[in-house]
Amino acid sequence: MHSRYVLLAIGVITSFNLFGQYKAEEFQAAMIETKFGAMIIYNGQKNSFTLRVVSKSIEPTQQENFLLVDKKLVQSSIIPFQEEFDFKSLTMEKQKELLSGYKEYEKEYVQDQLKIKLVESEQFMNLEGKMFKYWSFDMPKDNSSVVKQVYLFTICFDQILILNGPVEKGQSEAEVKSVLISMAKSLEIFRGKTQDLRKLYFDMNN
Repeated sequence: MHSRYVLLAIGVITSFNLFGQYKAEEFQAAMIETKFGAMIIYNGQKNSFTLRVVSKSIEPTQQENFLLVDKKLVQSSIIPFQEEFDFKSLTMEKQKELLSGYKEYEKEYVQDQLKIKLVESEQFMNLEGKMFKYWSFDMPKDNSSVVKQVYLFTICFDQILILNGPVEKGQSEAEVKSVLISMAKSLEIFRGKTQDLRKLYFDMNN
């Protein structure tokens, strides 16, 4: 049920990384349990950013970067830019341009993999002052378990942060969208600072 989607997502990431010569900052992902649920941390060599997953029901899965949040499967992942931009001072319009470019690249890949023309919807969302692009599309009718895929992505330093999840039969797009938006609103950017995971765990649980 979920493996088809996971392989699809990894394929997009691998293909997207083939282009360009720019060497982006390397970030490592970690997750800690907290009183409110969990926190996802992306630590770079000099910068960092975090996401809060606020829920009483969070379960790990066998698939890397995937969590079950209130029985909904969600993924948080990043991919580096392969071209250099002025990441410290991107205008909202430039962010929209870059996010739309990424979405079109992903769309082309998905259509090629699924052999269909996507029925999709998209919108820009300003969440807590940060520009995100929301994108959803219908899965083929022969996919018995997953009816839609939903994405919410933004730019963090020289990375694209991607939150996504499948809408399974019996669920609504609004339910999955709500989980992703909650995570997105919690995004905190730490320029010139990396996170001490031990200290952060202590701070989040005391």
